Amino acid sequence: MVIRFVVGLPLLVLVTVLGIVAEIPAWTAVDGALAQIVHDARNPFLTGVALLLNLLFGTEAGVVISLAMGVFALVVRTPEAVRALLVVLAGWGLGALLKILFDRPRPPVGFSMLGDMGDTSFPSGHVCLTAAVAVAAWVLVGRRWVVAVGMVLVAGQMLARVYLGVHYPTDVLAAVVAVAASSVIVLNGGPGHPRASRRAAREVIPSLGKMR
Repeated sequence: MVIRFVVGLPLLVLVTVLGIVAEIPAWTAVDGALAQIVHDARNPFLTGVALLLNLLFGTEAGVVISLAMGVFALVVRTPEAVRALLVVLAGWGLGALLKILFDRPRPPVGFSMLGDMGDTSFPSGHVCLTAAVAVAAWVLVGRRWVVAVGMVLVAGQMLARVYLGVHYPTDVLAAVVAVAASSVIVLNGGPGHPRASRRAAREVIPSLGKMR
């Protein structure tokens, strides 16, 4: 367990540094300028995609996803199912904790396409959840195409949060770093490693079939 934290420590330090510098006015000015470039690309199609991603990975969706994965882990009872659940809870949870630690205001409400979203802009909870779900899918499936789809989905969500005017670029970058840190801590080495988990799954699932 100590080794896992040591491996994930540099990423935790990085996201902490991002949180500190994100509160510097000069940094926010640069963030705002970069966000404006994304805002200038707004059109009906991209708006529809961004709103869909907002719906699929919002707070309510996160609760449903977490509960569904919890039930799945209880039914299947494989190490990889448990690890996938922990990845989502840890990634999403770390994002919520960082929001408390770094009370960074959101972009001006005039830029928001979702109205007043309140404060706590750092990091993006939507990106945290999306990235955590992507990693969890890899843990469960273990295929390269899952990694590719996950990367596209996370990149799309990162752009969508800035596009909708509810986060700065640093917020979405920090979310990815946060999930990377929590995922490394949960998954690094030992019997919880995805490869070991998949071997266990191949042994346990046939046994469950015989018990029906």
